[in-house]
Amino acid sequence: MASAGERAPTSGQGGTSLFAGGCRPFDCRVDVPGWRIYVAQLAFNEGRDLGNVMEVAVEGSLDWLARRRPDGSSDAADTMHLIRGALGPLGIDLARVRPSSELLCDRLATAPATARGGLAWQFLCVLVARSAAPWSVLDRKALSPPLVLRIGEDQESLPHDGGRMRCGDLPVLADQAAVRASPWTLESAERLDACTEPVFVCYLPGDLMRRVDPKNHLGRLVWLTWAFTFAFARTYSCQADQL
Repeated sequence: MASAGERAPTSGQGGTSLFAGGCRPFDCRVDVPGWRIYVAQLAFNEGRDLGNVMEVAVEGSLDWLARRRPDGSSDAADTMHLIRGALGPLGIDLARVRPSSELLCDRLATAPATARGGLAWQFLCVLVARSAAPWSVLDRKALSPPLVLRIGEDQESLPHDGGRMRCGDLPVLADQAAVRASPWTLESAERLDACTEPVFVCYLPGDLMRRVDPKNHLGRLVWLTWAFTFAFARTYSCQADQL
């Protein structure tokens, strides 16, 4: 995938468009009470040129993450505190795991160069920095829908921070073939380089979905770039929570 500083291929240039593919909607569901997921896929508009817009978006998100009020607090820290407060009642042992958004925000704050990478990775960094919520980016080509947020099994694990993390008893996102992602594990920039049909997933305790508003954060990037449109976007909740 082209990086932010490269020109997006257009119909006149040939090549493969960024975020290409059929953008086919697919089924998702949540089997873990108290949780919701926001799932979206973008389509690239042929003829648009990204130019340096993603560099501007990354710089703006890093500035936002570093912004502090006179008392030293920040919007990001407030959101992380709310998420942590909602995870305990859902049975999450915060002494064992932390949301992947905390890890990425910490790295972006101390080492801004962390945001360098391909387009899918830069989108992930901007979304996490702006929302302070856990996101994943999946490659649509590799998925076997439906996607299901469920409790992981003891033998299941995911790539995380250069190693692997066991996901037993934790909410994970799986398809028919394998566990694909989770709110606790962070993909590497390198693993996202080949992602040309990215699917964006944000995980939140249900009561916080409206407050954090992940669609608004992704929508800002769509508006800023003028190069993408929503192929589909939807929020899913556990059916048991609706009874």
